[in-house]
Amino acid sequence: METTTTPVEQPAPKQAPGLSTTSFVLGIISFIPLVGVLLGVLAIIFGGIALRTIKKENIPAGKKRSIIGIVLGALGIAFTFAVYGSLFYFGFVAENGPFAEMRGELSEQMLTQDAGLLELYKNKHGVYPGSYDELREDGFQAMGFDHYMNEFHYEVSEDGLSYELRSLGQDGEYGTEDDVFPNTVTTTPND
Repeated sequence: METTTTPVEQPAPKQAPGLSTTSFVLGIISFIPLVGVLLGVLAIIFGGIALRTIKKENIPAGKKRSIIGIVLGALGIAFTFAVYGSLFYFGFVAENGPFAEMRGELSEQMLTQDAGLLELYKNKHGVYPGSYDELREDGFQAMGFDHYMNEFHYEVSEDGLSYELRSLGQDGEYGTEDDVFPNTVTTTPND
């Protein structure tokens, strides 16, 4: 008589949850500035869930990967805030830096655009508007502010047929060297 033994199935070794790997990968890609905060938060959430599962089920592997994912997610969020914070600071607040020269050029472009809107208003009404508010109330989308966070200086003549438009520049004072004017193009009729 033969005795047959049936092999006893050994339980598969417990594996670290896939969430630890997900947390790790999301933590790495959370350094992409545009989506960094969202991916960083997801990395922290998935890492926390993975750590809880690892502890609850006593799984030996995956703990380090989860912790690294959480840390990378937090660093990715901080990196995103640092990038956008520095862009805002150097773009609008700092008096010098990589964007300082561009502010004058950008303000000139905005002034030129607004000067065109003023001309359209004059063509429609025969006179220039008394204020930027009057221009906006007529449906024109004029900016009215420069890249130094100052209002444009706009002054219309008493007869409404001429105006002065300028950015007061970085110092915010009228009549100084850093004032910016619109780029005006004059055309002459062909003779």
